[in-house]
Amino acid sequence: MEFRLLGEVEAWAGDRQLDLGPRQQRLVLAMLALQVNRLVSVDLLVDLTWPESPPQTARHAIHVRVSQLRNILAMAGAHHDGVKIATRGRAYALRADPMSVDAHRFRALLTAARAEAHDPELQASLLRRALDLWQGPPLADVTTPRVEELCRGLKEARLTALEEWLSVELRLGRHEEVIDDLADLVGQHPHRQRLLVHLMLALYRAGRAPEALAAYRLARRRLVGEFGLEPGPELQRLERAILRGDPALDRPPERPAT
Repeated sequence: MEFRLLGEVEAWAGDRQLDLGPRQQRLVLAMLALQVNRLVSVDLLVDLTWPESPPQTARHAIHVRVSQLRNILAMAGAHHDGVKIATRGRAYALRADPMSVDAHRFRALLTAARAEAHDPELQASLLRRALDLWQGPPLADVTTPRVEELCRGLKEARLTALEEWLSVELRLGRHEEVIDDLADLVGQHPHRQRLLVHLMLALYRAGRAPEALAAYRLARRRLVGEFGLEPGPELQRLERAILRGDPALDRPPERPAT
């Protein structure tokens, strides 16, 4: 049994996608999967399902949704994988292997990658595997402003993982391969200065120093105009290093094949 939250909310039994029912029901499952093996109160599920003016029958409706989800999981043979929705008082918990939930698998891969700093090829592979789990914004088909707030940490973790992966790719001398991705990301997230550092370094190492400096000037105008911020010290040092052609910026040596 597999639960997918990094995109639309899905549950899979082998190669078969389960029909999880209406939006509110999928939202309940998503909340339980995000907190896998932890209790989630009925009151919280009510608040998330009806952000404004929940009906008087809201708690009963949550019980009905959970009952229907139990039936769906039972029909899919979830018990063979030890998957069930447990009740304790006025709360529910999805009992399952955390690695059956893509959001938890994503975080586990990040932790594994960070432990492999001595092996950049392996680190890059683990980070790429983590990023490939994402199929869209988290809980894309059930999101609300409150749910989006709960997912803020996940979205931040994805951006950090992207920055780390790009940094490792640059360490491996693969600057040409990541320039287009970096340019898109800098356009989408102009306030994340680490991405701009990576883009400028990739352009410089690709023999495109004027473009690196142009990217800096454009980003500075946006930072000042939209956010009231000056580029940070790292960006300013990088601009000066590019202007003087600092040899320390040159492409790192390729790792020998093993």
